[in-house]
Amino acid sequence: MTQHSAPSQQSTWALYAPFVPVLLVFLGSLVFALAKSSALERDMRIAVTQNMLWVVSQTQMELMALTLATSPSDRDAGRIAQRFDLTLSRLNLLQQGPQARYLEDLGHLETVQGMTAALLALDPQENGNRPELYADLFSLSESLHPEVNRIANDVMTTDWDKAAARLDAYRATQRLIILAVAFAFLVALAISWIMLRNQRKLHLTELRHLRASSLLEQERDISSMYRDFAALVSHQLRTPLSLIDSAMHRLARKGDNVTAKDVTERRVIIGDAIGRLTRLVDTVLLLAKLDNDQLEARFSPIAMNAVAQGIVDEAQARHPQRVLRLSSTDGPLMARGDLHLAGHIIDNLVSNAIRYSDADKPVELHVFAQGFEVACAVTDLGQGVAPCDQPHLFNRYYRGHAQKAGDGTGLGLALAQELARFQGGRISFETWPGKGSVFTLWLPVARQAEQVAS
Repeated sequence: MTQHSAPSQQSTWALYAPFVPVLLVFLGSLVFALAKSSALERDMRIAVTQNMLWVVSQTQMELMALTLATSPSDRDAGRIAQRFDLTLSRLNLLQQGPQARYLEDLGHLETVQGMTAALLALDPQENGNRPELYADLFSLSESLHPEVNRIANDVMTTDWDKAAARLDAYRATQRLIILAVAFAFLVALAISWIMLRNQRKLHLTELRHLRASSLLEQERDISSMYRDFAALVSHQLRTPLSLIDSAMHRLARKGDNVTAKDVTERRVIIGDAIGRLTRLVDTVLLLAKLDNDQLEARFSPIAMNAVAQGIVDEAQARHPQRVLRLSSTDGPLMARGDLHLAGHIIDNLVSNAIRYSDADKPVELHVFAQGFEVACAVTDLGQGVAPCDQPHLFNRYYRGHAQKAGDGTGLGLALAQELARFQGGRISFETWPGKGSVFTLWLPVARQAEQVAS
């Protein structure tokens, strides 16, 4: 068992090993797609936090509000102080963190620092709320507008360029992700195909192995059955031949002292032996014709009760000491079949009933119609069929417990069942161990047109 399982595991690994690299490529494609998707999401998040255009626009708005607050027509100390602080806070924001690095890359960080220093020099809280200071703040704020506008333009242009570059990168990443997923899908299809192909190969290999094992076992069984059959047939041939030889030798030894009674006794023995030989040869020939599809039949309406009566008469002549009874409904019961084959089946059933029942027990035949079938039931009061023999009763060469020490080739019932099916019929049986059995031949009823034609 271990030796068988080890090669099986090796063959399974050999079938599935080629698909391991493909699986690794599939997993690699999925990991690549996930990594690119994560990088895209991270880049988008960072881009949002570095939105310089909003900060610069806020600085422009606060500087414009400071200019309006310090204009000669509308000056209010509280309002000017508020706008001054807001403008200064926006400029300080531009000089912190990512905004400072951004301006440094553009070359505007020093400009913003200069603006901040100029504003701090005119801080109203430090220098007092004087009209001259407000005038200086007004002039300074107006002079800073072009610089802030230029910074805003540069930031906007740079943001557009970076946004365009990011969009291009996003599209490229999306294409890579789509390609990776598509490739992974194709790889998955390839894996599925390889698995199905290898599974099919493995399945076919197992089927071939099972078929070979089954054929080998079947060949062994057939060989064993043929050996047993040959031994049985040789025994069945020798027995009647020995009886004939013995009867003739006894007559020869008596010479002129042979009486009419001696001749009659030996004639009965020889006739019975010849009948057994004839039935054995007939059985073997019928089996050979069945196996080679050479069996020919003449299907026509046959009177089942008449066929049964003929078989009873022949069996009664062979076994005058036995009681054989036939019963049937009035009138001929017409079945469709072959006269010779139907007679052979009934003769086999009657012979078995006589062989496997005591000499003082009757054998009864009953012919009847049921539905679309005509039947002939043969009943004996023998020992019945053992439960262990019943499933194998119609198997070729099978000899039940009752046959082990007796006559029989194990072919009679098997041939009878095959001949019944050949005619579109069947054989059924009921048995009661220790009490007897009923074997019934069923044939299809002859159609009315066939009966008229016959």
